Amino acid sequence: MLHLTPGIFASFVKDLNAARHSHHLIQINLPLSDCIAQIGDKTLFGPSVIASGVEHSLKMTSGWVILVEPKSLYGKQLQGNSCSAIKINTAPKSNAKLAELIRTVGLTELPTMDLDPRIDCVLAQLDACFNAQTCLKPNHFSANTIAKSLYLSPSRFLHLFTEQVGIAWRPYVLWRRLICSVAAIQQGNNLTQAAMLAGFADSAHLSRTFKRQFGITPTEALKTQSTLD
Repeated sequence: MLHLTPGIFASFVKDLNAARHSHHLIQINLPLSDCIAQIGDKTLFGPSVIASGVEHSLKMTSGWVILVEPKSLYGKQLQGNSCSAIKINTAPKSNAKLAELIRTVGLTELPTMDLDPRIDCVLAQLDACFNAQTCLKPNHFSANTIAKSLYLSPSRFLHLFTEQVGIAWRPYVLWRRLICSVAAIQQGNNLTQAAMLAGFADSAHLSRTFKRQFGITPTEALKTQSTLD
């Protein structure tokens, strides 16, 4: 199982043995069985959180790995956490829904709200782009260009978007493009085709960006899952 939505990447893994690496996302480990996270001289067993940018290795027999964008509202709820063990009441099942995982780790679900029509329009443009699988190049979605089309200053647009959507503009667009690439691979496209559909220069560019974001490549992410949520 894998859940991938702007701000959160959650994957159920088996026999994970990740060598030392780091990424800018906040990582939450929810094992169903044995789990060891090594952070420098510190060893964490069981459920744990690893702060953004901290080098670590992880061995997990089975369980959930959740990666959270620090600039999202979920990420802000975790900002005060250092690398430490965490307590949970019940370990989530292998087929847990994303909402269940969010509750398990004590995050407050984002409130539903009626979007500002201007932001709703922007999201509709992004949906049309990605759903058509002919992704526009990133410069078409620069904050300055979008703000001008909405008759807003760039600073006002960026503030309004973050307030309404729960994640800053630039990481949101990147997450959407990465989601697009994963969906394209699931639909039978190879890595090169997926990269072009999602607006990356080539497969190497996609792989580098995906690994920098999540600590693994797109193909590695898809090895142990069968559905995209």
